[in-house]
Amino acid sequence: MYSGEINMNSRIDHIAMLANDMEETVQWYLDVLGAVIESKQENYYRLKVKNGIITLLSNDFPSSKPHVGILCENIEDLPDEGERVEHRDGTTGVYVKDPSGNYLEFIHYNNITQNEGV
Repeated sequence: MYSGEINMNSRIDHIAMLANDMEETVQWYLDVLGAVIESKQENYYRLKVKNGIITLLSNDFPSSKPHVGILCENIEDLPDEGERVEHRDGTTGVYVKDPSGNYLEFIHYNNITQNEGV
């Protein structure tokens, strides 16, 4: 459980959920919410909806964990404690748990990924 403090204005970047059947689940969000596919990789889709981002994670990948992504404008704002991950798209995330076991991912987008619209 994370016990530190983040001194920043917290802003939700994305909500990440697990998908048992990725293609069926993606199509559902496209049809029902009018989502647009922003990017995709082998184990996830990033979908843009009017007021945010929904990330679908394949349930087949053991590293997939549902979470709420919290944007960190500066890489120095990422917590020191937690599981630090350098993602393939160039972003850096630190996963921490709240007291109930829910995951938060503090995420930083470098200039390249920000300019690419990731």
